[in-house]
Amino acid sequence: MRSTSRLFATFAVASLVPVVALGALVLQDYTRDAAEQGRAQGLAQADVITQMVVAPALNSGDTPTLGGDDLSRRGLTADQHDRMREATRLAVFNGSVQHLRLRGFSGRVIFSDDGSSSSGVPVSDPDFQAASNGEPRARVIMGRTRTIRVMQPMFAGATGQSVGVVEVYLPYQEIADRLEQQVSHTFWRIGGGLAVLYVLLALLAWLTTRSLRRYAADQRYNALHDALTGLPNRTAFRTWVEERLDRATRDGGHGAMVLVDLNRFKEVNDTLGHHAGDELLREVSVRFRDSLGPDDILARLGGDEFALLLPGRDRTDAVALLEQARARLTEEMVLDGVPLSIEASFGIALYPEHGHHMEELKQRADAAMYQGKRGTMDIVVYSGEQAAQPHQWLVVQAELRHALERDELILHYQPKVGVSDGTVRAVEALVRWQHPERGLVPPGDFLPAAEHSGLIVPLTEWVLRRALTDQLGWTAAGKRWVVSVNVSARNLEVPGFPGLVAGLLAEHRTAPHWLMLEVTETALAGDTDTVQRAIAELSALGVGISVDDFGAGYTSLSHLRGMPVAEIKIDRAFVKDVAHDPQSRAIVRSVIELAHGLGSRVTAEGVETAEVYRWLIEAGCDEAQGYLIGRPVPWPQVEPDFSLPVIDYSEGFVR
Repeated sequence: MRSTSRLFATFAVASLVPVVALGALVLQDYTRDAAEQGRAQGLAQADVITQMVVAPALNSGDTPTLGGDDLSRRGLTADQHDRMREATRLAVFNGSVQHLRLRGFSGRVIFSDDGSSSSGVPVSDPDFQAASNGEPRARVIMGRTRTIRVMQPMFAGATGQSVGVVEVYLPYQEIADRLEQQVSHTFWRIGGGLAVLYVLLALLAWLTTRSLRRYAADQRYNALHDALTGLPNRTAFRTWVEERLDRATRDGGHGAMVLVDLNRFKEVNDTLGHHAGDELLREVSVRFRDSLGPDDILARLGGDEFALLLPGRDRTDAVALLEQARARLTEEMVLDGVPLSIEASFGIALYPEHGHHMEELKQRADAAMYQGKRGTMDIVVYSGEQAAQPHQWLVVQAELRHALERDELILHYQPKVGVSDGTVRAVEALVRWQHPERGLVPPGDFLPAAEHSGLIVPLTEWVLRRALTDQLGWTAAGKRWVVSVNVSARNLEVPGFPGLVAGLLAEHRTAPHWLMLEVTETALAGDTDTVQRAIAELSALGVGISVDDFGAGYTSLSHLRGMPVAEIKIDRAFVKDVAHDPQSRAIVRSVIELAHGLGSRVTAEGVETAEVYRWLIEAGCDEAQGYLIGRPVPWPQVEPDFSLPVIDYSEGFVR
């Protein structure tokens, strides 16, 4: 505000200078023009006096007309002298002339209205010389009274030649008063116009600076606030947290940082649309603000993730406040006519107990929130044990980058067999890490860390490239097996992933139908538009799409409608109990019928007993995969290590 006022004041002063200079220049020019006008009037008046007073007196009817001789040589006759005296007396009496002389070229005074013979203007004067040569001159003389002195050439009536000089002194006061009045009027008009112009310029400058000030304020606000909810954004939150942490370090203060993540927010977007998701975020922001104290800070970090800073609150106070916020948050709301309640996971890190710096507290609050999302409590205070996994992930991610560079990863393959004949129809590529110190690391120890970082993208590319290379090997050995590769939601959301797959297929000269991409049901519930577009492009290439772990996720059936799914894999959690659990049997049968209705094959995962295998044959399942059939091994060792079970219908399986 202060800098803007200084800017306006500077502009006002700077604009005043040229306005005043312009006014002075115009006034000076007008004054010069007025003086020139006064001289012109003096010349005209002197010419009139010469023509109407002097010339008639010299060229009387009883006296010969003036010849072309210099008056200083022959002078005036007595009659001419009397006439001149009478004429000039009347002119002086009337006030139109102050003084008049008639002089010869030599400077001699031929006639003077007061009878004096003083020479007056020297002969050497430029005005006298100009008049002698026939050019009249006028000059304003400043004294006790202002006078116009005019040197007017006297021309002979007969020859038109100059015969002398008329030196006339005219009163200038009346002319000066009239000119000053004109100048005064002009000055006020010009001054008034310039003043109005200056006021308009100042007003324009004020409006401009105010608009710039508002624009700058809006820009600052937009840079520090979320456009959807109006809450402080990530940048503003970081700044305020760092300021308060510095203050707490100096003053011995304490408080809590909280990270909040809404549960199943994507379902609202997918089911009701993004406009409903936006309205949900706005309503959540209002409910959060209503639950906080005046010193608490609430920010939206992005998506459905919020952050809070609670200065001066200990563990008990922070948990109590968040319980109130959670209760307010879970109150039913109606979006697009649909009643729903929203839940959230809260991760709390205390300062200075859990750290003194922004990143340290954020990491630990994130670890607590992560623990809450996977546990039974939705408000979790950080503890060292809970952070072990996320902290370990940082180490795993760093080592995994080097593993990709050093080619420490290997692929094992697990066969999928046709239930009816037990022959291998496809193999699923499963990545392992041959760690130089820890030996063979299973995927569960490093894939979650890769999934939550950008490493999953180069990792998936490596698996695809190696699997297609191995497929060339077993094809050359006479094995016609489709290879299945698992891809994550992040792979499908990366622009250009279908193009990457097409390029790898072309590079290995592999027909697209020999590749199957397995997508988890959870991945289908991600960014639906992006995922469906990627799946459509991959299917258009001829690549098979498999829905993995079906039944374990939370995808609605609408995600499968219209999606080109070649295979549905039933999650092992349902398959393992079909021999003795009626509900599992009902679910598996329903999935088989659903898949066949969609034109898809059905593969049962986790087949470990012959009893389960026989039931799958009876239920009409297409393919099976599990330890009964074969464990993951390098591809040269892939062979089913089981005997096809014999079906005994007398056992009377419960269908």
